[in-house]
Amino acid sequence: MVESAPMAPAQPGDAADIAGLRDRLAQWMVDNGIAQWLPGEYSADLVAAEVARGEWFRWREGAQLIAAVRLIWRDPEFWGADDAEAGYIHGLMVAPEQRGRELGARILQFCAERTRAEGITRQRLDTASDNQVLRKYYAAQGFTELREAPLPPQFQGTATVVLFEKNLA
Repeated sequence: MVESAPMAPAQPGDAADIAGLRDRLAQWMVDNGIAQWLPGEYSADLVAAEVARGEWFRWREGAQLIAAVRLIWRDPEFWGADDAEAGYIHGLMVAPEQRGRELGARILQFCAERTRAEGITRQRLDTASDNQVLRKYYAAQGFTELREAPLPPQFQGTATVVLFEKNLA
């Protein structure tokens, strides 16, 4: 089993760094023809509001933000009528220069531990329906594809996402 990541709850001062990391990754996606995130669509102010609600976790090595993730317990925006109590993972980000260290798997494990600690045995996440790399990655991490759904209107990278679920029981 992969050990959990040394994540900590994000603080208000982390919001700009989290938004900046997302923009870096979004630009990389655009540059590589991946229609998932667009630079500038997720502001530091939005991240700050989510940080204030305790939804973001971050991983720093020294002063450098190397990874972040948002974990929430309900997600009607993406899941609609099928919204149910679960650990919903959003914005899982690893700095490009940190690839190859299995940080994504460690962050997913961290999210699973937090979700179980809340007495919840279901994890959920989504990815752009045309992002075959992430679809395969999440399947390899034990997630099952449930269905495609429209992307909420405030995001512009793609038209549809694939919704995934993992049983933690």
